[in-house]
Amino acid sequence: MKLLKQSLYILVLLLVVVLAWVGFSVYNQSLSVEINPNASSYTTPISPTFNTDEITGVTTRIEEGFSVSPEEFFLLTEQED
Repeated sequence: MKLLKQSLYILVLLLVVVLAWVGFSVYNQSLSVEINPNASSYTTPISPTFNTDEITGVTTRIEEGFSVSPEEFFLLTEQED
């Protein structure tokens, strides 16, 4: 009788584990991963050459747009320390 009780507990525990495993497998199969078709455009390498016109344009916008140049700003923040 004692052996039957112990084996019943083990069988119930085994049943719970099997049901959990099957449920997780069904849930896992229902998940689907969709890859964005534009993903390849995010992974294209950067051009190996610099466009110096763009760099000049950025420098010009910085000089014209900021009331204090970056060099002066760094000098001001160094004096506060």
